[in-house]
Amino acid sequence: MEALLQLSGVSKQYGKGSQLFHAVSDAAFSIYPGETFGLIGESGSGKSTLGKMVTGLEYPTSGSLLYQGSPLWNGKKFNRRKPGEMQIVFQDPQSSLDPRMKVQDIILEPLWALPAEERRQKGSTERLHALIARVGLKPEHLPRYPHEFSGGQRQRIAIARALITDPTFVILDEPTSALDVSVQAHVLNLLKELKRERGLTYLFISHNMAVIRYMCDRMAVMQKGRIVETGTVEDIFKHPQEAYTKTLLSSLPSLHKENASLHA
Repeated sequence: MEALLQLSGVSKQYGKGSQLFHAVSDAAFSIYPGETFGLIGESGSGKSTLGKMVTGLEYPTSGSLLYQGSPLWNGKKFNRRKPGEMQIVFQDPQSSLDPRMKVQDIILEPLWALPAEERRQKGSTERLHALIARVGLKPEHLPRYPHEFSGGQRQRIAIARALITDPTFVILDEPTSALDVSVQAHVLNLLKELKRERGLTYLFISHNMAVIRYMCDRMAVMQKGRIVETGTVEDIFKHPQEAYTKTLLSSLPSLHKENASLHA
């Protein structure tokens, strides 16, 4: 099977000379259609920077990024291919949603990147209402502003915004870490259901090993900007090879309890 996304030797540097900082160094992995690929590491490990490079929010200093076999980055500009095909859900819905915009406008905003006819079809009232209902919202929520909602509701708004264009690939950058534990379980289950229903492929970025175990098929472990281990979730959890991976696993004595709570 051909990889949907393939990274090879991807690096990102900031600054110059003595101030040079290597945020990501020689990252390489592939994500295949229909899977959830986990990217885990501590805060500052470079995982969010790597996710932003995949979407074009950050440009790599070097390396190759291929999407369906075609370059995403040619060294000068980012090739977004079909608009809306790739979307992202950020960690903090409070900061990722414009407080001056109504919910309806927030959800529909990504459609402005699409051709007019496609924009009209995907932005129809019937389709919008069906989408917000699917993520657990109601039509009366549409004319309200983000500050009127709880954290979990705001993240559902962000998920609806990501899905309005019918993407193939969605990057989930710590999508539940800013939420209460009880709310996290509901949002994670929603994301799993949406993946199955829509045939989505996920890049799931997290610092939580229990969440990665619950959500992902394969995973990569990042430490200080480098990927130190990749493999299936089952293999890495049962037979971790790197000391850093073992440290991450040993730091979660309540892993089974947390994982069980996700099914609540």
